Formats: sequence, C-alpha cells, structure tokens
Amino acid sequence: MKKFLIAILFNYYYPKFRHHYNQYKESQLAEYCSKDYNRYLKMCSKVHTNFLVEGKNGDRLVLPSKVVPSRYQLHLSPDVVKFVFDGQVDIDLRVVEETNVIVIHCLDIDIKHAEVAGQVASNIAFDTHDEVAIITFPAALAKGSTPTLKITYSGILNDKLKGFYRSKYVVNGEDRYIGTTQFEATDARRAFPCFDEPSLKAVFDIKITVPNHLTALSNMRDTETKDNSNGTKTVSFGQTPVMSTYLVAFVVGELSYVEGVTKGGVRTRIYQVIGKADTGDFALDVAIRALDFFCEYFQIPFPMDKCDHIAIPDFSFGAMENWGLITYRETILLTSPATALRTKKTIASVIGHELAHQWFGNLVTMEWWSQLWLNEGFATFMGDLVTNHLFPEWGVWLDFANMYRNGALGLDAMENSHPIEVPVYSSSQINEIFDAISYNKGACVIMMLASRYGENFRLGLTHYLNKFSYQNTNTEDLWDSIAHIAKSNVKEFIDSYTKYSGYPVITFRPTSTPGQFELSQKQFRFAPKEGAVDPLWNCYIKVQTDNGEHELVLSEKSTVVTIPNFNANGWMKPNFGQAGYYRIAYDESIIKSLLPQIQSMKLPAVDRLGLLSDSVSLSKAGQLPITAFLDLAAASTAETEFTIWSYIIDSLTRLSQIVERCPFNSELNNFLVKLLTPVSKKLGFDPIQGEAPGNVLLREKVNTRLGVLGQADIVAESRKRFEQLKSGQSIPSDVRSVVFATVIANGGENEYNQLVEFYKASKDNSERQAVLQVIGQSSVESLVAKALDFSLSTDVRSQDTFIVWLSVNHKLRDHSWKYFVQNFDDIYKKFQESGLFHRMISATMTATLTPEKLKVVEQFFEQHSIPIAERSIKQDLESIYDNNRWLAAIESQVNQWLQSHK
Repeated sequence: MKKFLIAILFNYYYPKFRHHYNQYKESQLAEYCSKDYNRYLKMCSKVHTNFLVEGKNGDRLVLPSKVVPSRYQLHLSPDVVKFVFDGQVDIDLRVVEETNVIVIHCLDIDIKHAEVAGQVASNIAFDTHDEVAIITFPAALAKGSTPTLKITYSGILNDKLKGFYRSKYVVNGEDRYIGTTQFEATDARRAFPCFDEPSLKAVFDIKITVPNHLTALSNMRDTETKDNSNGTKTVSFGQTPVMSTYLVAFVVGELSYVEGVTKGGVRTRIYQVIGKADTGDFALDVAIRALDFFCEYFQIPFPMDKCDHIAIPDFSFGAMENWGLITYRETILLTSPATALRTKKTIASVIGHELAHQWFGNLVTMEWWSQLWLNEGFATFMGDLVTNHLFPEWGVWLDFANMYRNGALGLDAMENSHPIEVPVYSSSQINEIFDAISYNKGACVIMMLASRYGENFRLGLTHYLNKFSYQNTNTEDLWDSIAHIAKSNVKEFIDSYTKYSGYPVITFRPTSTPGQFELSQKQFRFAPKEGAVDPLWNCYIKVQTDNGEHELVLSEKSTVVTIPNFNANGWMKPNFGQAGYYRIAYDESIIKSLLPQIQSMKLPAVDRLGLLSDSVSLSKAGQLPITAFLDLAAASTAETEFTIWSYIIDSLTRLSQIVERCPFNSELNNFLVKLLTPVSKKLGFDPIQGEAPGNVLLREKVNTRLGVLGQADIVAESRKRFEQLKSGQSIPSDVRSVVFATVIANGGENEYNQLVEFYKASKDNSERQAVLQVIGQSSVESLVAKALDFSLSTDVRSQDTFIVWLSVNHKLRDHSWKYFVQNFDDIYKKFQESGLFHRMISATMTATLTPEKLKVVEQFFEQHSIPIAERSIKQDLESIYDNNRWLAAIESQVNQWLQSHK
C-alpha cells in the first residue's frame, strides 16, 4: 500500500517539479522546488516507504542486497558560475536475487532517465527519509546476470559543505568559485546515484568536463584530455582501486601547486586556489616524508602513483582522506611567515592522520559505520606516531596524553557517552559518532595495544593490512591478526574497552603487609547512577617504584598484589607511562610520596601530567578533594614542559569559571597569576632564535593567559606591539595571539574595530584565524553582540562561525545563549546540516551554571529538535549538571585552600 501511494504521489507531482527544476541557477535544491513538489516531499516523509532493510547484525539499515555494484563510469559536467552540474553514471551490477526494482542512494539530484539491460525505467520514486531512489523496470533482472544501470541526472553545486559543493575565493576583489566534494559519511549520494555504503566497494572510472581554463582533479592521475568544440575539455582519469563511495573525490577550479616525489616514486602535490599568499612548501615536505614513513612502517607500498593534497577555502572539517586526493581546510595545509609553531604542529599531525587513512580506512575499510573507530582511532594514533618520527623535538606523545587521552577520558566519564562500537542507523546518527570517542578513545585503545605488544603490534598491523587489502573488516579481524603474531589472546585483553561505554578507576591501597597492595576496579563516572551495570575490564598496569618497574594484572573486581623489594619510604607511580585507559585513585600516602618527584622533575613528564589529570577528574567525581590538584599545581613551580603548564592553566581557568559567582574567584585568578608570572619573566615576551619548540609554545600560552587576566606588564607590552602592527610593522607570529587576546580583553570599541579591520584586510589565513580566536573576548556586552553578528556575516566563512562563538568571554556567554535563542530560526536554517553546529551549541551552553538557567535550556531543546546534535546536547546538559554538583562540593574546599596559601 505504501509503495502504491508513493507511486501515485510521484506521478502527480514529479512532472510539475521537473518543469520548475529546470529553472534553477544558483541556490539549493529546495529553494527551486515548486510548492507542489515540497508538498510531495512532506507526504513522502509521512508515508515512509521503508525500502531499506535491517543489516545482518541488526545494528544498521542498509540497501537491499538484490543487486551489488562492481564498477562505476561517472561523467560530470559542473558549472561553477551557475552552480549546477549534469551527470551520467553507468554502474555495472551483479544480480544476487531476481528483481525488477533497484533501490539506490540518491539525494538532492534529479534523475532524468534510467535504464538497465535495454529496459527504460517504468517508474522512479524517491524516499527522502531514507535518501534513496526506487527505480522500477518492466521485467525482472535474472539472478547471476551482470547488467549495467545507466542514469542521466542533474544537480546543484550546493553551499552546504557536503556532497558536490561550491567554495568561494577572491581574486583581485572578484568572487570566484571552485567545485569540490565532501562525501564522508553519507553524501556521495548528493553527487551521483550510488550504493553509498562502505562495504559496497567498486572501481571508478571518472571523467569531468570543464571550461578550458579550469583544472580538474580526481582520485587518480588524468590519463587523457580531450578538447571539445564549445570551449570546454573532458578530462579522463585512471581507474581507481576497489574502494568505497565515500572516498571518491573531485575538484574543479583555478588551481596552482608545488610538487615533489617520494622515495617510492609517488608524485606528491600541494594544491591551492590561485591568488593566495600562503604556500604549500611546509606541507609538501611533511607529506613526502610521512608517506615514505608509512610505506616502510607497514611494509606495504602506497597503491597509487600520485597523492594530491588540496586546500579548500570552505571546508567543514579539518581534512578528508579521499584516496589519492586529500582535501583540507586552508588553515590546516598552507603556511606563511606568519604561521605560528602551534599551527605547524597541527598541520603535520593532520597530514599524518590523513595519510595513515590511505591504509587504515582506504585500503582496508570498516564493514559499517559502527566500526568507525577502526578508521579514526588508528589514523589518530598513527598521525602522532609519524609526527613524532618527523619532529621528535615537539613532544608529541605528551600532547597525545593531554589532548587525546584526557579528552577521551573526560567525555567517556559521562552517562551520555557511547561505546567505541555503537549501532547507527540514520545519517544523523552516523555523523554524531565522529566524536572524541571514535577518534580519541580509539587512539588510546591502540596506544594500549602498542604499549603491550611492541614490535608484534606493528607486525600484526602489517598482517591485517595484507590479509584484508581492498576488503571490509570488523574489530575482531584486527584482534585476530595481532593475536596471530603476538601469540596472545588480544580479544580477551582489549574487548571490554570497545564493547563497553566508559572505563575503570583503579584503587591502590596499601595493606598492613609491607609491599602488599589491595587493587580494586569499578566503572568511573562523574555522577554514577545507583544500580547501574558495572562492567569488568582487563587491566594491565605498569607500576614504577624507586627500585624498578613492575607489571600487574587486574582482571577481577579486586585482588591483592605484592611488589617485590618495595621500599616503604620510597615512592610508586601506577600506570607508569599513562598508556592504560583508566584512572588511578591514589591513596593519600602515594600522592605525598610523589610530591618530591614532581618538584625535582624526576618523575617523567607524562606521569606528572597523569597525576594532575587524575586528581581533577577524581575531584569532579567526588572521590578526592580539589585541594589535591591545587597542591600538585602549587608544587609545579619548577615545571618546564609546555603541555603540563597548558593543562594547569586550562584546569585552573575552568575551575575559575566553575566558581565564577563565588566571592573568592578573584583570589583564585590571583593564584594563577602568581604561579605564572615567574615563568613569564624567565621566558620574556619575544621568541629567542634557536630555542626549544616547547619554550615558544609555553611563552605564548602563559603570556596570553596573563594578558587576558590583566597582568600589567603583559598588557603594556601587548598594547605597544599592537600599535606597531597598526603602523604597518610586523610582529613575530608566536607573539600575535598574545597581543590580540590581550588588547581585546582589556580594550574597548576601538580595539575591537581595529581587529575586525585587520581581519578584513589580511590575506594571510593564520592572521585571520588569530583574530577569530579572540574577537569575542571583550568584557563589554555590546562588543560581544557585535562579534556574534560578525560571525554570521559574509565576512566570516560558515566553517569558522563556531570559532568566534568559542572565543566569547565566559562571563558573557549567557549573552551568547540569549543571542542564539533570539536568532535560532536563522541560525538553524544556515547550520542545521553542518557537522559543526553542535560546537556552536556547546559554546552557548557552557555558561549555564545555575539550576534556573539550566531548566530554561532544557525546555528550549525539548521544543526545538536538532537531530544532528542530539547526543552532544545531552552531553552538554549532563556536563552542566556535573559542574553544578561539583561546585557545591568544592566551594568551601577552594576557599579554605586559598586562605591558607595567601
């Protein structure tokens, strides 16, 4: 009945839609649809056809498996002036089960004609809920036959930063556009009708017809260029390896490049649109050396003869690993003399991440999106592995512990976390799991494996990649490969970390017997629910004492262990090296024994960081007074590591925000100023040639925080440098963020306007980003309102709007919430499909500390459903609850500690 109703609706409304569709020129599909067709779309959603079927594991909805693709021949003709494209796709099929209906993914494109095996389609219907076209033919296709499905269609170069979309750049004051793609996770269907699931791999033969002056790129090298009679050319590309649709890519536009070749002969280019001051030289060096590293590490050559990296002006995420044509934000690929070291570290790490994907994700692909971590967790770990190899002086693994480990542990301590492997059905659910669990926790699980199995880990990866090349896998396949090499039960060791949400907190308590300790584990939650299931994890624990290293095993809820030759007057550090994905609840005596090791810097940096991180989280969970962290921070005056100071600064800043309404808040800020001032005086204001990279980063971090807090010396020096900048003089790139943050935080309308003008006049992406990162820091409410207006203007790319929102002064973020509510309809219309929307929402909610305001926020989201951000909104609300509870617990603790440390 549903199919019949759809057919009736389609036959009535589709001819009217086709007439109106042909009138469009520049905007999104929905804006050019007739009112009748919009009514048809609404009716379709009400009579949802359910043409998708449940997957074999019951954790997904997929296309019917009656036909499967083996080869696509795709010919596209984009018009980057009118923002439209025509397409022809011929798909070689294998018929698994006799059928006369082909269900294929299709979204925001108009199928003009479809035929298969000489039959013209008798009906084409669309299910917009499931994003499919249902193509019916007069006669059934025989089982075992291999017909070719031929589809002619057209579509729009949209402005949604997904599918086949347009991206604007400016040359000599003139707006110009390129056409580019972003298909992961489920948006190849916006560019061509396809079987848009990771396991439905095929080869692709791609042709693109463009005006003669434009460059066309795709996954493979161009093999032929044919000049046409109408001022266009048709560029043909070599056949791709067998791969998933989400990895297909093409770009058309006015492009320039720099080029090099790897040791293995792979041509490597860094592309960008013309007219940019930035260059790809740094990225080229990193890309070539990183590709060589991975070829040697995996002992598997890169399967293509070229690898292009291209900077896209408008790009939703950081980068995308399209096989052989990797796309990036401009700020994460291009550099200039104004590029800070902090940005170069990010560029190197992201390039490493995307190149790791060429093996993990592209060569071997997860079977379904529930296994996304196999792609992203590995690429995150491998990205830092290669960055550390290329730049050992950068302290990459310490950054890993802070950024990825602490980030994952923070999110994973919430009830609204999710397991690494989680069932996902719809596109919105799939997009939501591109989060800190899939990336960061996934990377931490890999870190545990690498730490435990060493060289056998690497050999296991090579075995896995060789065995499953050009195929799809699940997590168990990886465990089996490592186990095959390591001769160990990997699944038993690691499975609990992928199957369960959360992680354990391990308690160490000395017994009355010297050297004997009682170990116990329970799930760590900031606010545990009564009666909640408490999973059991297998925990391998490295313990360092003053007389050696020991390995302990905790595979039960509790056990008693003995550390040989333990010195009762010595010290011990559980989870030595911080490779274990768990928290340690330290006995007070253990913490006291470690304070001298911290003060003398004898304890390794990653373990000093681990102590600080555990103490903050245990306090938030009510398992340790916050004074333990404050004691550790106060004991860190001799600290020299940037990453550790960064954690201390960020944690004390967050703590200040939590106790913002308390009368002693200014005293807490004074403590931070007192802690940082000696560091600032030692490092000075300007970089010193030849100094350690950590000092460059530490100076920037410390002076920025002091400047925002109004420390007189930093404010005066920043104003002096700002005047130099206004007069046309340059300032060091690693000083720029200090100056910008300080003058906006301590200035008024003049400083705000001058920064905005500097942003508009600059052609350097690094400088423009530096402005966006601080423009909302003003303490003047009207200037914050101007910053939010500015973020939604045409001066700021939609991909960067959230950066401005995150910059808003915490004391005035309540204003950003009001602004969000007042402008919700316009904001939702612009960002509802953006993968960055949840970041804007989070930025507005973080100031909601009082229970009264929290209730208002909850009511708002009960009335306004935002599917693409559903999980993140729940996490933000939970975080606010946790912070309110934490405030009640620590208010008197912080006050008393501050009074005793004046």
